[in-house]
Amino acid sequence: MKILIIDDNESLAIMFSRMLELGGHKTIASNDGRNGLALIQKEKFDVIVLDLSMPEFSGYDILDALEKDDMMKDKKIIVLTATAITQEQIDRLKKQGVKDVLKKPIRPDVINEALKNIAGQ
Repeated sequence: MKILIIDDNESLAIMFSRMLELGGHKTIASNDGRNGLALIQKEKFDVIVLDLSMPEFSGYDILDALEKDDMMKDKKIIVLTATAITQEQIDRLKKQGVKDVLKKPIRPDVINEALKNIAGQ
């Protein structure tokens, strides 16, 4: 799978990238929300792994921009968050088109399982 990782934590994005590449995936990482959105708009990715809490242009901003441009329906997005998130917020994200919401820190087996589930959708 070709996977885009958007996370402002550069070391975390590199770690995810290496872990996923060991699993045979091709990855591209962006540490900036606006750059990540630009990549989504110009390239095709099988899965997007998106951090919600980023400065200046957050994961929520990316999701809102994709929804506004009617681009959510064909995207497979896994959201990652280190902040507390309510079930109501998770439900809203899923209604928006997010396929899965995972909490940081995350174990490799959890992200791999989420990727397997998303690939089958």
